[in-house]
Amino acid sequence: MDNAAVIILAGLCLGIALTGCLSVLVHPSSVRQRAALAVIYVAFMGLTGLPLIRAFAAPVLTFYLPVLLILLLILPPAFYHFVLAKTDTAPPARIPWRDRALPLIGLLVCIGFWVLPTQAKDTLFLAGDLPPGVWPAALALITFGLILIWLVTSPAYLVAVLRRLAAYRARIRQLYSNLEKRDLRWVDLVMGLLVVIWAAGAVALADDNLGDGTLLDDAILLVLTACCLLALNIFAGIAPPEALPGTEASEPDLKYARSALTEEHTAKLAQRIEAAMQKDALYLDPGLSLQKLSQHIGAVPNQVSQTLNQEIGASFFDYVARWRIMASKPQVAAGEASVLTIAFAVGFNSRSTFYKAFKRETGMTPKDYRRAHGNAV
Repeated sequence: MDNAAVIILAGLCLGIALTGCLSVLVHPSSVRQRAALAVIYVAFMGLTGLPLIRAFAAPVLTFYLPVLLILLLILPPAFYHFVLAKTDTAPPARIPWRDRALPLIGLLVCIGFWVLPTQAKDTLFLAGDLPPGVWPAALALITFGLILIWLVTSPAYLVAVLRRLAAYRARIRQLYSNLEKRDLRWVDLVMGLLVVIWAAGAVALADDNLGDGTLLDDAILLVLTACCLLALNIFAGIAPPEALPGTEASEPDLKYARSALTEEHTAKLAQRIEAAMQKDALYLDPGLSLQKLSQHIGAVPNQVSQTLNQEIGASFFDYVARWRIMASKPQVAAGEASVLTIAFAVGFNSRSTFYKAFKRETGMTPKDYRRAHGNAV
């Protein structure tokens, strides 16, 4: 693509990242979240700013290029710790050494490049050749090794994020009856874009070192990065309607090892839970949570959760959804109201969640269920 277009795209990425970085100052979240998010934005600003530096600040290029190594190494752990801060109930006191080691080594390598003689830096970064001497060769070799390690550790951080999200989503299913604003599905979109960016970056690095550097257009990476930054800007600042699990003093401990529940007590609790749904129609409350249900029946939240999982055999979310679907079936069959109206009437907050729960409970979509009962859609 034309160099001017690449510069425009780089400027666009820089502007989006800068906007996001400034929004971090008023971000409605913890210090850990804001710090990790700021690091992500700064890393993207540095990585996407290379075309602008080449075009408008070429004299500083030999100092700028080594910094990119640090930014490349810091981006995966920064994103992991951002997700960790959004989902963890007991954040670590400090960042583990395993997450700081590579960026710190990258910093030392960067300083090593900076202290090289000017002629050596020009030969290495501008001409693309290896200057004579052991020190430049050692730095180049370490840099190559760090990039190879980055190619391996980036997928490892991706797996860690997926595991963290899976544990988090399992937890909120035990606490809330509606998950749309809490399940962080937007993180999946950002991760998908990051995977594509990682793959494109890996191809570009291989082509630069083993090919002629024309296999992947810089514009592709910049467009992907712009999409990723836009997703972060749109979603990362959205706070859930309530504090995240583990941040409230009244948050139940969902570990049952120390529970003193007897079989008789569990059976009685199950009856009270059923009565709260059947007689009091508590499931119609779209804001129903485990805490609210526990207060309604006069029980401890972790005991209610244990009863649901071990006696009734369902998470809190699935149990409430089951009652909502039971209430919705006569309305769906009657065909007098739209599916969205029915979904809201029985306590769901979104059409998509209603559809998924309805099909899970009945084996049919609302449309098919209505047809099966002889009513026109």
